Amino acid sequence: MTVHMEDVYREYKSLLFSLAYRMTGSVTEAEDIVQDTFLALAGTDIQDIHHVKSYLCKAVTNRCLDLLKSARWKREQYVGEWLPEPMVDASGTNDPLQTVIAEESVSYGLLVLLENLSPPERAVYVLRTALDYEYSEIAAILEKTEAGCRKLFSRAGQKLKEAGYQEAVPSSDRSARLVEQLMQAISRSDAKALIGLLTNDAVFVSDGGGKVRAAIHPIFSNERITAFWMGVWPRWASRATMQICSINGQDGIAVYSEGELKMIIQIAMNEEEDHIKHVYMMVNPDKLAHLQK
Repeated sequence: MTVHMEDVYREYKSLLFSLAYRMTGSVTEAEDIVQDTFLALAGTDIQDIHHVKSYLCKAVTNRCLDLLKSARWKREQYVGEWLPEPMVDASGTNDPLQTVIAEESVSYGLLVLLENLSPPERAVYVLRTALDYEYSEIAAILEKTEAGCRKLFSRAGQKLKEAGYQEAVPSSDRSARLVEQLMQAISRSDAKALIGLLTNDAVFVSDGGGKVRAAIHPIFSNERITAFWMGVWPRWASRATMQICSINGQDGIAVYSEGELKMIIQIAMNEEEDHIKHVYMMVNPDKLAHLQK
């Protein structure tokens, strides 16, 4: 049976984007990797490829591994904390990329924690959990032994657990309620309400990339996080609007000023799902560029 490039593109673009985004934490880099992979495929005789899906996943994975290795130095030189690029559900648009993005639902909190893994650990973890690959398939893609891949997966799981990852899927209703209350507390500069929403040991991480003002280091404790917001938000209040939006499949907050997206806020709950354990704020304009209307 003749295989057509257009059919392969339509069938695997979403899958490959999901793989590349989980591997890199970057929408723009994931898009570039997928595009480069298809361009390389166009230069081959696709009829000679027996397992197109495995071929493409291996190509994307290798490109991601190369990128992560080269990006390590850049991230060490990065100003402040490095956070993944958020994805906002824009499925109502006619942009093909946004349609693909809308299908991606990896939680932002997990994406942040994946940064704790080495590139090989991240590759094994993503291929196993997101694409449901068998260890034999992962071994073939990474050119490692099955036993080696099992060890990498075990090590990745342990690191994520130590970093606070919870395997249970959080309640979307509880998360949505906390996000709504967080937005109200910030917009009203209600310090008492904000402290009450956060766990005592809550952590706030912001990413300005040296382009705009942001906290260079994480802020710990509900009192210090509240003090930060009470100092920052009055400068925004008169010119900003806030709205709830779907970020990586979960409710989050988008902040606009003069019609331009300036900030994305996302949360992660504690185990009891009654308070906010982590707050992530993205203000780096480079990482918001793909979300601008």
